[in-house]
Amino acid sequence: MIAQPQRTGVTVGYQGVPGSFSSQAMHQWFGKVDSHNYPKFEDVFVALKKGEIDYGVVPMENSSTGAINDNYDLINKYHFFIVGEQSIYIAQNLLGIKGAKLADIKEAYSHPQGLLQTSKFLAAHHIQGKACLNTALAAKMAAEKQDPAVGAIASTEAAELYDLDVLAPSIENDKSNRTRFIIFGREPEILPDADRISLIFTLKNEVGTLYEVMRIIKEHQINMVRIESRPLPGNPWEYYFYVDLDGNLADQHIATALDELKQYTTSLRLLGNYHRQEN
Repeated sequence: MIAQPQRTGVTVGYQGVPGSFSSQAMHQWFGKVDSHNYPKFEDVFVALKKGEIDYGVVPMENSSTGAINDNYDLINKYHFFIVGEQSIYIAQNLLGIKGAKLADIKEAYSHPQGLLQTSKFLAAHHIQGKACLNTALAAKMAAEKQDPAVGAIASTEAAELYDLDVLAPSIENDKSNRTRFIIFGREPEILPDADRISLIFTLKNEVGTLYEVMRIIKEHQINMVRIESRPLPGNPWEYYFYVDLDGNLADQHIATALDELKQYTTSLRLLGNYHRQEN
């Protein structure tokens, strides 16, 4: 019997420090929960494998800067299951120490995604971006340096946590800027009305196999929301594909399509069937 996702009485891991966007996504999905934070994305997957946590939360894509490829590769490497998703609005803010002004800032720390998402503002104000592991860590670093010329690009939550001022709010290039996070666990957990399916597959080395996969999905009137190709480790010039579909595994069209896909794939793995989140 497949379990249903649990939101209480569990321990959850995320990459970053308190105040990061990952911690915000975690709290929005789970509410108040016991948690552990880790320096790197892979640390979250390793912690789940070791049993230190029950679930992990990592970002998969941003609406303005695209896929976070490391986490596509990690979900494939560790063979865990997606049990949910959480989309949050990403408002990037320029933070500085108490008393600093926008004109004082010469360099700003942030995650590479944060720097990309605010590139126009940084260029307009001649601020040099400095990459670090995550946005909340950037805020922590700025607070520790106590230099009015050093700022951070992070959330207002991080500003409060590390006693920084918001020198310029909402500086992201795209005002519809959102990031989609996945919640993953060791076992598949499916609600009866789940409506998003994620798959990973590799193709047979034959002409037209990707076309045949697309044809099967189309003929069964299944909506493909996303497809990403990633290099297959240890196999130069070969790729695996990550696909998001609308649907429920109990639907006969879905079951039949997945069965037919096996004709053209060398591997086909279900990552999860869960609730999509409307933005």
